[in-house]
Amino acid sequence: MFSSDGYRVYFEDFTARHFIKNFEKKYKGSWLTTRKAIVSQLRNVDMLINSGRIKPPIHMTDDRSEWIIKYGFAIAGLRESPKNSGRRIIAYVNDKKKVVRILLVYHKGHLGKGAGETNGWKRIVRLEYKELLRNFNF
Repeated sequence: MFSSDGYRVYFEDFTARHFIKNFEKKYKGSWLTTRKAIVSQLRNVDMLINSGRIKPPIHMTDDRSEWIIKYGFAIAGLRESPKNSGRRIIAYVNDKKKVVRILLVYHKGHLGKGAGETNGWKRIVRLEYKELLRNFNF
C-alpha cells in the first residue's frame, strides 16, 4: 500500500498566513528547527504510517491514492512529547505524485473552544481547500 521514494513537502499559504505566524513569533529560532524536522519526517510519510509513528490516514479516497493525515509534533528544545504538546498538522498526501501538502499547522488552542478539535480543523479544511478535497467523503 505504501512505498517510499521520498515525498515533496509543501506548506500551504493559508497555514503560513494564519497559524505558522504564531509559532514563528512565540518560538523564534526553535520554530525553524522544528519546521525543518517536520519536512524531514514527512518526506517519508509512508514509512511513518507503516511503522505506527503516525496513525493511519484519517480519510482516504476510494482508490487509496490520496490521504488526509493528522500528525502531532513538538517544538524543538522543549521537553514534551508530540502527543501531549497539543500541536498538530493536518496534511494532504498524494501517493501517486509523492506530494505532502501541509494544510494546517496548529495548536489545539488556535481552533477556539466549543465544537472540539476535530470539528474545528474539519471546518477550516472544508472552507479553505474545497477543490483539493473533492474526492474525499468528509
